[in-house]
Amino acid sequence: MNRRGVFQYAPTIVQKEKQMELLIDIGNTNISMAVVKGKHFLKHFFIHTSKKNISVLSFKRLLGKYFSDLEKIIIVSVVPDLLNVFEKVFKRLSPGIPLIVVGKDLKVPIRNRYRKPMEVGQDRLLTAFAAKGICASPVIAIDFGTAVTMDLVNKKGEYEGGLIFPGLRSALGALTDDTALLPMVALKPAEGFIGRTTRESMNNGIVLGYAAMCDGLIEKFKKKYGRSINVIATGGDAALVAKYSRHIKKIRPHLIFEGLRQIIR
Repeated sequence: MNRRGVFQYAPTIVQKEKQMELLIDIGNTNISMAVVKGKHFLKHFFIHTSKKNISVLSFKRLLGKYFSDLEKIIIVSVVPDLLNVFEKVFKRLSPGIPLIVVGKDLKVPIRNRYRKPMEVGQDRLLTAFAAKGICASPVIAIDFGTAVTMDLVNKKGEYEGGLIFPGLRSALGALTDDTALLPMVALKPAEGFIGRTTRESMNNGIVLGYAAMCDGLIEKFKKKYGRSINVIATGGDAALVAKYSRHIKKIRPHLIFEGLRQIIR
């Protein structure tokens, strides 16, 4: 009401509701999925990559109440056969929902300085792209998965390249698979330095060894690309290694999903 006693109506501003999206990362060991709405993670779940048969009904049950509200599906994959399975499932499950495959339907917006750009996994480009959105360049993105990848974004914001070596569990598996007397060991935080049982020796060797190796490699990056280089880590074993590392301080568990969200905005 104004001073004359006359009601005045302000126009209603209707804000568009944020889209609900399903983000999928098909890796060599796990298929990691997240339902997101804006900046919020609503649900996060995994399927083991060895599960080759994924029925439409079981996937619909897995998504539960979120299925009917999905407006977009975005997939990044390093397993071509499983990508084909997922594309077929979603075409049957939700033919009206846009399905976007990174590398085919959408490019990661970062200059790629690899000699053969197509050789770089889209997951590596995504984590590098996400890292430079979080930290100032130059920055190293380390992903502790089935393999460990260390990828560099140079000071110009370009993907420079990186390093690949076996992941902690892959290395531990090689020990038990290729020896007669070494037992199976579940990775856990190191107790002390020198192991006093075979299991402790194996566990500490892997955990402390990888932390020392990563620190040594980061030092080499710093000498070549500048002492101010930032480091950000992701992946299942990132927190375990970071506990014993001098240089790995920033951990983002959902770094690849952060990259997916950035490129579809």
